[in-house]
Amino acid sequence: DDAALLAAAVAWPGEPALRAAAADVQARGSAATAARAERLLGWLGCDGAARVEAWSEWTGEFLTKEGEPRADGAFVNKALATAAPDLLAAFADERARVVAVEDARRALAMAAVSAALATLAVPVAQGYAARMEASGRLDYDDLIGRTSGLLIDPGAAWVLYKLDGGIDHLLLDEVQDTAPAQWRIAHALTAEFFAGAGARETARTVFAVGDVKQSIYSFQGAEAAEFDRARALLRARVTGAGATWVERPLEVSFRSTAPVLDLVDRVFADPIAAAGVTEPGKLRHFADRAGQAGAVELWPLAPPPEETAPAPWTVPEQNHGQNSAPQRLAETLAGWLRARIGTLELPGRGRTLRAGDVMILVRRRNDFTRSLLRALKGAGVPVAGLDRMVLTEQPAVADLIALAEALLLPQDDLTFACYLTSPLGGLTDADLMALAPDRTGSLAEALRARAGEHAAWERAWAGFATLLARVDYASPHALLAEALGPLGGRARLFARLGAEAGEPVDELLAAALDYGRTHPPSLQGFLHWLRRSGAEVKREQEAAGEAVRILTVHGAKGLQAPLVILPDTTALPPADDQLLWAEDPASGAAVPLWSPRKEFRCAAGERLRQESAAKRREEHNRLLYVALTRAEDRLLVCGWAPRRRQPDTCWYEMVRRGFAALPATAAPFAAWEGEALSVESPQTEPPKESRAPAPAAPVPPPAWLGAAPDWRPAPPPPEPPRPQPLAPSRPEGVALGPVPAADSPLADWSATGGKTARFQRGRLLHALLQHLPAVAPAQRAAAARAWLARPGHGLTDPAAAELAAEVLAVLDHPDLAPLFGPDSRAEVPLSGVVGETVIGGLVDRLAVLPDRVLIADFKTNRRPPASPEETPVAYLRQMAAYRAVLAQVFPGREVRCTLIWTAAGRAMTLADALLDPHAPGA
Repeated sequence: DDAALLAAAVAWPGEPALRAAAADVQARGSAATAARAERLLGWLGCDGAARVEAWSEWTGEFLTKEGEPRADGAFVNKALATAAPDLLAAFADERARVVAVEDARRALAMAAVSAALATLAVPVAQGYAARMEASGRLDYDDLIGRTSGLLIDPGAAWVLYKLDGGIDHLLLDEVQDTAPAQWRIAHALTAEFFAGAGARETARTVFAVGDVKQSIYSFQGAEAAEFDRARALLRARVTGAGATWVERPLEVSFRSTAPVLDLVDRVFADPIAAAGVTEPGKLRHFADRAGQAGAVELWPLAPPPEETAPAPWTVPEQNHGQNSAPQRLAETLAGWLRARIGTLELPGRGRTLRAGDVMILVRRRNDFTRSLLRALKGAGVPVAGLDRMVLTEQPAVADLIALAEALLLPQDDLTFACYLTSPLGGLTDADLMALAPDRTGSLAEALRARAGEHAAWERAWAGFATLLARVDYASPHALLAEALGPLGGRARLFARLGAEAGEPVDELLAAALDYGRTHPPSLQGFLHWLRRSGAEVKREQEAAGEAVRILTVHGAKGLQAPLVILPDTTALPPADDQLLWAEDPASGAAVPLWSPRKEFRCAAGERLRQESAAKRREEHNRLLYVALTRAEDRLLVCGWAPRRRQPDTCWYEMVRRGFAALPATAAPFAAWEGEALSVESPQTEPPKESRAPAPAAPVPPPAWLGAAPDWRPAPPPPEPPRPQPLAPSRPEGVALGPVPAADSPLADWSATGGKTARFQRGRLLHALLQHLPAVAPAQRAAAARAWLARPGHGLTDPAAAELAAEVLAVLDHPDLAPLFGPDSRAEVPLSGVVGETVIGGLVDRLAVLPDRVLIADFKTNRRPPASPEETPVAYLRQMAAYRAVLAQVFPGREVRCTLIWTAAGRAMTLADALLDPHAPGA
């Protein structure tokens, strides 16, 4: 520990030599060196405890306040050093020893603070893992870890054995972005490919595609060096197995024109830019689009505008606009694009520039990107917005959050005032100033008391009061949906913020819905969860349509555009060196080392920091390579002047040196002082057809969404009457007339517990009519008597014979024969919509003939009417409904309806004239 280190540091073998040298300097040195030597001798004259207590004074004699070693002249002046050159050695040795001791102390401090960080972080990580496991969820790292466990652990032999019989080819795409943990999975899958003869006579292959120059995802674990290591391992396996190994460098670009590729080659011929990308002078691209027109252009850096100091004691009457170099560049770019969209010719495409042809790439999302987005909108340039947005930072979401916070605590005057002046409240600053002063209570109470004085006040209070009455009972999603829908909040947000407010509003509603699935319906809990989540929304810029796209270079990977603009080019990547990772030599594990302040930075940490900075610079260069090669036809590089001189390693300087190596044309720049450089190639080949479709006419939004400028939605069309399902076999309503009388349920049981013959007879008839048609006509009589003779039916021979005769009479009836013929079906479900009525039922018998359709319905346990005219209205309505549905299914065919009364074994055909008055809708 530190105490033991200091105790050992105050007594060392070289003390006598230093004491002698200090005494000599005190006697013969200059005033300054003699005074320092006297202080050193004073410290050396103390005992060990006093030395430890005054150790900081001792180090202050050898080190500066910044911790740097003092110069030799601070110990031995020049004249004395010339006269006695051996004096300096003792001071130099002690200076080096003090540096080493202080470095060891800082290393101990770093170890202690890193251990403290681990003490805090480990329970958090364990709690996160426990929550994920309890909820049955896996994150991306879990998927990689579980897969590695299946394939790499000692118990994975069975899994690999099963996979060995099912995988013949492995395709690895974008391997430059593959992390070491993912490479281990790929190596495990292919280990058996080249281990010898397999169980099947099949050639096993691996196809890997990647470009190490485009490795830019180190924050996801990718390492550019792993690309070469993995390739070497695969090469050794393949060649060791005697298989064919093929490497094909792709030097032909099918995307960019010659000027773009020439600039890329010149930029990365510079050793500074080539670090981490390629060997200097080795990069060479060939254009597949030879003969197609292209251009690259470099603007001078935008200077900061001249600032005029305001006159003293002057109260400004209006807000001053933003006044900075990035803002000036954003406004210039917006005006330049507005003037060229629709006018700038793209000869290689045979058309002019469209908004959808422009892609603006930035290194990070910052104030400049928001300024550029604002400037493009102000200039009337269609723009798709940023590729990612933090949900809580969107103005529309901030207004809804202000409303929610005001509902939770109406007494908070500031929050309530934010709601009132938002589009949701609808008040102006003048309205608020007329309401707020001279009130006796809260702002909400003042509004409630005086709401009737102005229509705007009344409207703001009415909406707030409606939601306030429900805030304790409704879910966050229900509250937000009511505020946006019935209370008109969405229309007011659109009217002030534009239609682009729709996406963040919808994402907020989706977040509220997601929150409600796993949490109690609490508005306060939802706001806390939303802020803590840091929710980001990713826009798919590939589907941006005819609008300018603003993306980070990371987000543009895999995309391209006819015109690419790089405006954020003068800054370097931020130093992310507080948390370093070192490999433990004993275990090979990655250990976090934390140095939040300078006093924790030791030499070992500094070496790691320099290695990390070198890797950041190399990825910074690769990021530039990716950005430059997104351009198809034209490339524009610009930037703004930083407060200090831009470093040689920034993108702008590297591109400027690339332009210097080209035969570039210089021309005065109109927007500010300086010269613009450009290189163009003429069109010498026929233009290729544009892959972008012709811009379609803008589609107006649907009426329910409303339209600019007020976005008031049109009222929905009146809904049709709700269809009422009809079950014809179970008619309801006394208006349908009486139905045949049924015997009392008490009469269904005899005194001995047996069923009465009447209802048993009806069920038997129904069963025979359903199943006998499937029997050949010559065998029906024998089959009927045999079935009726079963003891379970309890029929006497005469009763069975009588029942069989009645059924056969129905089956043999000339008019009903088709109903029971080979083309007929029993128990046919039937449903349809006639007018506004939904009809559903089960037809007992159906026969579809070429010229007509026959249906029959069996009626049991009823007393049959004497004639068809006496059929109950309920049954007439049922059959008329069936007829209407079948008439739609089989148009042009007559539908004939028959009732079969099983109690009497009698068939009754219903004429159309009898059914027409009872058809649906009649």
